[in-house]
Amino acid sequence: MIQKNYNRQGLAVAQIAIALAAFSDGAVQAAIELPAGAMVVGGSAMVTTAFDAETTATLKVGDAADDDRYSGTPLDVSTLGNKPLVPTGYVMPEKGDVIVTYASTGAAATEGELLLVVEYIEANKSEWTQG
Repeated sequence: MIQKNYNRQGLAVAQIAIALAAFSDGAVQAAIELPAGAMVVGGSAMVTTAFDAETTATLKVGDAADDDRYSGTPLDVSTLGNKPLVPTGYVMPEKGDVIVTYASTGAAATEGELLLVVEYIEANKSEWTQG
């Protein structure tokens, strides 16, 4: 028999605007802090200004243990639009950062901007009950 869980919580959403200049001191940057027990259930990188590197411009979204945990393969940020994240069901064992890694080939980009949105829930959290 299934034991019902009456606990409920709202979806937490964190977002941050990231411009090309954010990578001036390194290609790997901490973008969003997640609490212990967080599980990413959705999100995206909404490219609002294309990263205009000569050949390719990509972004990986992950964490300290796996740099592309939430993007799967590198996201193409050389074109405008919404690039969905790929939830994996991974639960953060302790507080940690969502990491973004930018890479390009050919002549360096001169512009680029995106809005990173991360949707998550927290294990064992209850904000209200239903039932």
